[in-house]
Amino acid sequence: MHSYASDSQDRTVVQWCIATIAVVVAYAYFLASSYFKFTLPWWMEAPSILGVYGVGHWLYDTVLWKKTLFGFHLSQIPNCNGTWYGPVYSSHEGGSQREGMITIRQTWSKILVEFESTTSSSLSRMASFNITPGPSHGLIYEYTSDPRSHADPAMHAHRGLAFLKLNQNRNCLEGDYYTGRDRGTQGTMKMYLVSDEILDREDAVHKYSLLQQRHGAISEDKQA
Repeated sequence: MHSYASDSQDRTVVQWCIATIAVVVAYAYFLASSYFKFTLPWWMEAPSILGVYGVGHWLYDTVLWKKTLFGFHLSQIPNCNGTWYGPVYSSHEGGSQREGMITIRQTWSKILVEFESTTSSSLSRMASFNITPGPSHGLIYEYTSDPRSHADPAMHAHRGLAFLKLNQNRNCLEGDYYTGRDRGTQGTMKMYLVSDEILDREDAVHKYSLLQQRHGAISEDKQA
């Protein structure tokens, strides 16, 4: 996983909140130990500001940022952890379509986006996830792609950029991608969240098939 940028206020406010909590906890321990006249064993370290801050930051980075409290999200950054699957349209060879799978591993400060299809696989190298509406809104990442052994000989390793936006229901990532100048192709993708867990391709295909059947049934009910 690698770090990613964000224009979310979390990146500033949370640091100060955790630091404030660390100071309060350390001072509360000092007051309690002074009042009740107790000391910790020699092998146990007393709560320090840096220690409490480190634990608090780790806890928020890995767990708390995904939670809600009284309906309020503890982070403005969307949680995209899981497996996404859907159609990919490419300008390669005059236009082609295939299905692809994206798996996202994400914490509050780090992310890894992996793409997999029948012909290639890729890994993100750097990313940003901005929440303010505008040209940089959404998940933007640079990736390196490697063709599979059975892919077209014309395919080769390359770099590219993907620009994906998350819908309001937070269950679909849709946008464009562009490859490097040596390959010179572009396309679009529409990825649906099929699981909050990391799945293999076979399970993802099965989940996506069920999702399509469900959407088809809903469309038929509306038409009826």
